[in-house]
Amino acid sequence: SDSRVLLKYLSDRLYHEVRGKGLTYSISMYLSVSTGRIVLSLSKSSQLADAYKAVREIFQNYIEGETPWDEALAESAKGPLIYSWAEKEETVTGLVSQAVRAYTRETDSKYNRYFTKSLANVNTDDLKAAANRLLPEFLLSNSTQTVVVCNKGRIDEVVDDLSKFGMDIKLYGTFEDTFLNFE
Repeated sequence: SDSRVLLKYLSDRLYHEVRGKGLTYSISMYLSVSTGRIVLSLSKSSQLADAYKAVREIFQNYIEGETPWDEALAESAKGPLIYSWAEKEETVTGLVSQAVRAYTRETDSKYNRYFTKSLANVNTDDLKAAANRLLPEFLLSNSTQTVVVCNKGRIDEVVDDLSKFGMDIKLYGTFEDTFLNFE
C-alpha cells in the first residue's frame, strides 16, 4: 500500500513540476502487478531529455531529503486511491465480481477492504521508506528498461540526449522488430 500511495504522490508532483513547465504533455507513475514493474510514463514530450532530467532531479531530491514529504500531499494522494479501491465493491454486482476474482486468485474475499484500510494508514514516514527503497532503481540505467517511441527525424538527437544519463538505447526500425512484439 505504501508503494501505491508513493506512486500517486509522485505522479501528482511530477504532473505539477514537469508537465507544469511544459516539458511533457502527460506524465504518470503506476504499478503493474501483472508485469511486476513500476512504470514511469512520459507521453507527447517535445523536450524528452529535459523532462527526464527534471524527473531524476525530483527523485534525487526526495531520496536525499532535500524535498520534504508533505502530509497534506500524502493525504491528497491517498484519497483517490481509497476511492478507486472502495468503488469496486459499491454495488452488489461489484461485490460479487470482486469475490469471484478473489476466489480465482486464491486470496481472501475481503482483500480489497483490508487493502483500502491499509492505504488510509500510510504516512509520510512510510512514503520516505518506500521512496528510499524504490526510487534509486530509477536512477540506475542498468536496473531500468527504457522504451522511446519518437519521430525518425529526431531519434538520433533523442538517443544522444538520453545517453548522457547512462542509457544505452538500441534502435529498432519497426515495432515488429522489438522485444515488445509478442506475435
